[in-house]
Amino acid sequence: MCDFIEDYLRNPSAAISEALRRVREMNGSARFDDQLVYRQIASPEFRLYEEMIFCPSVDEHSSASMRPQA
Repeated sequence: MCDFIEDYLRNPSAAISEALRRVREMNGSARFDDQLVYRQIASPEFRLYEEMIFCPSVDEHSSASMRPQA
C-alpha cells in the first residue's frame, strides 16, 4: 500500500484491485457484535454525544436570534 501512487500511475486497475484485496485481508478478521453496537447506540452517553453534535452552537443560536424578523 506504500507504493499505491506509483502502482496506480503504472496500472490503475491493478493498483485498485491490490488495494481492495489488502483492505479485505485486514478487515477480514474483524467481527462486529450487532447487539453490542445497538446497545451502545441506545446508551445515554451516545444520546448526549448526539445532542452535542446536532444541537446548534451558542454562536449559531445567538446570531439567529439577532436577525431581523420579517
